[in-house]
Amino acid sequence: MTEQAQELNKRLGRSAEDYLEAIGLLCQQHGAAQVSDIAQMLGVKKPSVTAAMRRLAEAGLIDYHQYAPIQLTEAGHHYAARVIRAHNILHRFMMEIAGLAPERADEAACLIEHILTYEEITAMGAKLNPPVNMQE
Repeated sequence: MTEQAQELNKRLGRSAEDYLEAIGLLCQQHGAAQVSDIAQMLGVKKPSVTAAMRRLAEAGLIDYHQYAPIQLTEAGHHYAARVIRAHNILHRFMMEIAGLAPERADEAACLIEHILTYEEITAMGAKLNPPVNMQE
């Protein structure tokens, strides 16, 4: 992990990572994200999303203007992609290695992705068949 990525990991908490993951998924599906879609996806209220969007914009991870679609910056796209990839690896690991049902595997992945390092998750991905490499 680069020094810049390590610094960003220290600054962003679990909540910010969840927001970036949601924005990343919505951007993959629709090309952009809306506050209402993020709120629905995460089960939070729109004012909470708006406050988080301001923080992510200040961190340079999204382009955010009130009532406009939300776009990831280059740095935000990179960070969101890593979080999504980590989640996917953990989800697969929980189902294929731990034998959890898909819904429970998703819940566990959501919790674990904030605890383990990317290197640890990459090592878990290497145990899957076919192996998953988290490096870009």
